Amino acid sequence: MIYFLLIKFNKVNSIFNSKLKIKTICVGNLYLGGTGKTPLVKKIYDELKKKERCCILKKFREKHYDEIKLLNIGEDLFTPQKRSDGLKDAESKGYKSVVIDDGMQDYSFQKDISILCVKSKTGFGNELILPSGPLREPLKEIEQYKIAVINGIKNEKINDTLKKYNPDIKIFYSHYEIKNIEKYYNKKFLAFSGIGDNDSFFEILKKNNIEILDTAEFEDHHKFTEKEILKLLDRANNENLKLITTDKNYNSIPEKYKKIIYRTSIKLIIDNYNDFLNEIN
Repeated sequence: MIYFLLIKFNKVNSIFNSKLKIKTICVGNLYLGGTGKTPLVKKIYDELKKKERCCILKKFREKHYDEIKLLNIGEDLFTPQKRSDGLKDAESKGYKSVVIDDGMQDYSFQKDISILCVKSKTGFGNELILPSGPLREPLKEIEQYKIAVINGIKNEKINDTLKKYNPDIKIFYSHYEIKNIEKYYNKKFLAFSGIGDNDSFFEILKKNNIEILDTAEFEDHHKFTEKEILKLLDRANNENLKLITTDKNYNSIPEKYKKIIYRTSIKLIIDNYNDFLNEIN
């Protein structure tokens, strides 16, 4: 109840916020944990920057530095302590649009377009807010979103829930493809990761016929120590395997070991992509 009341208090205060000239596209979620926000943010940025000055804003959290490094877009990336300050800074530097990685529960600024990320496999869990369930806000807040991007296979239950709370929401499905996949063939791997949904990474590898004989899981945003990497290398060597991890986790590996560990770069594919672009333009 306390958590819920804090959300409501912040939301009421938002009516006093002044509207900025810069176009704000906020990519968020209701479900606590990995729902694929960052790859979608990068894809939208890559598209918008073709026609105007666009940037990405991601609130700085030291624990999330792996995602900041993953974005890797130089001066077009703003990482403020407060999102509202970062937006003012971006506007003052002449940017026309900004894609915000997370921040739907931040009511210190107004959003022009809000995009909800959902994992098909997990949906909305037991549909309860913290600490009784995995949701940051009640399902009623779906009404705030213009677009929903569901990563994974078609899920009618999620579709029905989205439409129940927001009949006008536009729903798109997405999936990941691995870049340069041929370089992983004819090899045997121990796959390890520390992301919001480790199983999803292992599943993607197996679906793409990459031979995974062993796996190791860590918590999201895990920063790997030299001792942990050496332990993984010993385990892989004993099984005559090579190590493979995510692009995100690769950034958290000690530099001296990067040459002997495979990284998987992915591309996000959105079904009906032109229709999706029409919604965000």
